Amino acid sequence: MNTISGPRYEALQKVIGQARFEGEIAPAGLLHAALIESPIACGELLSVDAAEAATHPGFATLITHADSASLKPSAATALIRESAVHFHGQPVALVAASTLAQAHEAARAVRIVAAARPAVTQMDQALGSAFAPDMVGRFPAASRRGDAATALGEADLVIRSRYSTAVNNHHPMEPHVVVCWWDGAKAVVHTSTQAIFGTRAVIAQAFDMPLKDIRVLARFLGGGFGCKGQLWWPWMFWAMLAARKAGRPVRLELSRAQLFTLVGRRQQTEQDLALGFADDRLTAITHDVVAQTSAHADYSDSTAVYSRLLYACHNVSTTHALVRTNEPQPVPMRAPGTAPGTFALESAMDEAAERLGLDPLDLRVKNFADHDQEAGRPWSSNSLLECYRVGAERFGWADRQKKAKRDGRWAIGFGMATTLYPAIRQACRARVRLNVDGSLVVQCGTQDMGSGTYTALGQIAVAALGIPMTKVTVELGDTWLPDGPFSGGSQVTASIFPAVEAATSKLRATLASMAASDLNGPLGGKAPDDLAFENELIREPASNAAEKLGDVLARAAPDGLVAEGDSAATDHQKLAATGMGHGAVFVEIGVDAALGEIRVRRVCGAFAAGRILNPMLARSQYVGGLIGGIGMALHEQTITDRATGCILGKSLSDYLIPVHADMPEFDIAMIEEDDPHLPGGVKGIGMLGTAGIQAAIANAVYDAIGKRVRHLPIRIEDCLESAGDMARR
Repeated sequence: MNTISGPRYEALQKVIGQARFEGEIAPAGLLHAALIESPIACGELLSVDAAEAATHPGFATLITHADSASLKPSAATALIRESAVHFHGQPVALVAASTLAQAHEAARAVRIVAAARPAVTQMDQALGSAFAPDMVGRFPAASRRGDAATALGEADLVIRSRYSTAVNNHHPMEPHVVVCWWDGAKAVVHTSTQAIFGTRAVIAQAFDMPLKDIRVLARFLGGGFGCKGQLWWPWMFWAMLAARKAGRPVRLELSRAQLFTLVGRRQQTEQDLALGFADDRLTAITHDVVAQTSAHADYSDSTAVYSRLLYACHNVSTTHALVRTNEPQPVPMRAPGTAPGTFALESAMDEAAERLGLDPLDLRVKNFADHDQEAGRPWSSNSLLECYRVGAERFGWADRQKKAKRDGRWAIGFGMATTLYPAIRQACRARVRLNVDGSLVVQCGTQDMGSGTYTALGQIAVAALGIPMTKVTVELGDTWLPDGPFSGGSQVTASIFPAVEAATSKLRATLASMAASDLNGPLGGKAPDDLAFENELIREPASNAAEKLGDVLARAAPDGLVAEGDSAATDHQKLAATGMGHGAVFVEIGVDAALGEIRVRRVCGAFAAGRILNPMLARSQYVGGLIGGIGMALHEQTITDRATGCILGKSLSDYLIPVHADMPEFDIAMIEEDDPHLPGGVKGIGMLGTAGIQAAIANAVYDAIGKRVRHLPIRIEDCLESAGDMARR
């Protein structure tokens, strides 16, 4: 299949308001819900008194952990089945009322009594109790290849530093919302989730009901980035309990402040990294990570894993440890593991290049890993060296030292870094239905977070059948559709492509056989395998004989045709080659010599992620990732009050994110790869742009002002002293 272009399938629907998000569903008799939050960070809920609240106008029902006792025990229900309080802002009850204002008023009237216990509100308070998890994502938490300690002792040069990354929050544009009701024993759940089938499965488990009695819908999402998953489920369950108890539909939407506490965060990390070199070759890597997890559950990013993979090195040791705090639970956030991990590794590589007197790019090229050393497998494809070459050429990396280092009040710096992310996929089923009028319906029960899944599904199908997008209807986000993948880990396109391709291949084969078997038709007697599909025609290129697709259908299949296709999940135990996307990020920044303000002026990203189906969508994903990486590098930080455990500044006025005025010039290069090991040759791209740029910016800051900043975010105060020295000079 060739590269596809064209506008987004759902663009007009969103612009004119025809795309209905799940929070906009308004069934008759709808109740609105509000959560009542704990004012303590650690302790026990003793009582909930709703007597006064029940007298308020519109009050309908109250849900607490006592109601949750009817749910089956599981990781998804644990937090709402117990009276323990684990973090400040943890909901202890839900109130439903006729209007949202009445729900909030009734919630304020509920009296709660809780017994506080000493809380661990900062990671540094409990480092002594750090423990090692068994796994970080799908990887073992610890690894050892060779003897890194001995190799470090024998190295000509050792770069050893500690790197820190702050807590970040996801903050999709659309907050989490559920509108749910019961139809007898059956449940209908409209909710903003990245996993409609995963959501259906946990509902079935929690409420002990069959899957067929549950319908989950999420047809449009306003972003997610990893947070619209398992941590949302407990509060969704409470809304469902309220709907069942009240006998009416219930709507619950989280506030912006609640997105800081209830649905996940990028975990805080402290990373000790050491690189050993003999001449210009890496001889040792040690990467030890300590990260925050909550008091009630475990989660760890695979932060050090990518130090096992990115560079050629015989001696590598990595570990991960977790510290429990009375803070919200972390979950994956865009480029989990790779973003904080490559910040440390790529910052250290830059420092090593300076100490060795080498160009940072040359040092990376010299230490290129030509295979997966950890698994002992070849790469399915790896165009990282080409990313280095193309990115450096387009950015003008070789000539950067010839450029002026000052631009008025700005000190100019240049930096670069490498990025990578695994290419994996999930199981998927897709259905295509070709109608006699030539229109096509494509169905898959995945969901579109805003990344372009509607467009990708439709364009994959039309490219195979030669039908214009104007005749295509794409249906997503409903568990009544064929099983589709969850949205996360840059897996959706790689998962849906082979399934849709399999379904359309069946249609092509059937249609070609129909056309060739009719000896009275223009294609009668032709070899079906020789027939091509284009412009709503079935054509034999050699003779230019053709027949309209609609005519074949009208004659041989007046009821239309339906076909389904499947794709399998990545089986990591049977891989012959390791799939990985790679990239190189080059940045130019300016630092105000008097004020320390940092501006990213120019970014060039060169990425290799297999076959690119739609360059327009791919560029959007890369730019979006780079913007998120700029936020992590320079803006975003969630702070917990040490005394109370309360998140400080729970709004977008206080939690800094990049805005339009912060945007640099983006130059995106996409290196096409022919990857025979992956179905369709497709790799995920969403995560690649988010990682790498943090270290590139930190390296550029050093180039501009001569100061190594080893923590994120890099703030004005980190640059004031050095910038002031430069100004005086």
